[in-house]
Amino acid sequence: MTGFLRRAAARLADLLWPRVCAVRGCGGASDRPGRHLCSRCLAVLPFHAAHGCCRVCGAEVATDVRHDFVCEACAAQPPAFACARSALRYEEPADQLLQDFKYHRATWLLPDLADLLEGAVRAKLDFAAVDAVVPVPLHPHRLRERGFNQSGLLAEALARRLDRRFDGRSLVRVADTPHQARLDEAERRRNLRGAFAVPDGSFVRGRTVLLVDDVMTTGATLSCAARALLDAGAARVWCATVARAVRRAQ
Repeated sequence: MTGFLRRAAARLADLLWPRVCAVRGCGGASDRPGRHLCSRCLAVLPFHAAHGCCRVCGAEVATDVRHDFVCEACAAQPPAFACARSALRYEEPADQLLQDFKYHRATWLLPDLADLLEGAVRAKLDFAAVDAVVPVPLHPHRLRERGFNQSGLLAEALARRLDRRFDGRSLVRVADTPHQARLDEAERRRNLRGAFAVPDGSFVRGRTVLLVDDVMTTGATLSCAARALLDAGAARVWCATVARAVRRAQ
């Protein structure tokens, strides 16, 4: 189906089954064909800064800084990934949208979230240099419980939009680690030690890998997953997430 036919089909579907904006409290009809965020709510999302960020982890700095710098956290303990960038800050309503997507099976939000992720990658990374798009995997036990890997859906959609290979098999999660929501950064790193592996590195070897997740908190998960890819021979690993927890660079 051509792009024109897809847009026409989306507009027809909107006429037959009008969609309400997915942001709680909005209640308005979505005026964007095939999407579940209205243009008004989209415009006021907490977009993550494109400038004035740590060139490694992407953490924002409070002052008006335009030049490249490395934050204290990355200088003290450099992550395995070369850089990480995000579309949004993990604040309202971005947190609500991602929690609905991840925990309440609101997979119909995928086109909206993929739009945001694609925009961040195109604006903040040299996406033409990417060879493969790889999702942060779930352990098979967690995957059976949830029924889908939200990062896998995002990575596959992004790869299709960037015309890059989606590689959902090279990186696997070999340890079913406890939830990390209440752990600090050091505890997260210990919790994730040995959690990821690349049984067959033939595809990632020598390539630039874009590692995709839904949310970046401390960066520990992304760093551990990136380390597994680098140990398997990847030339470099960049990371992209829809949102990241607010951590002001120092």
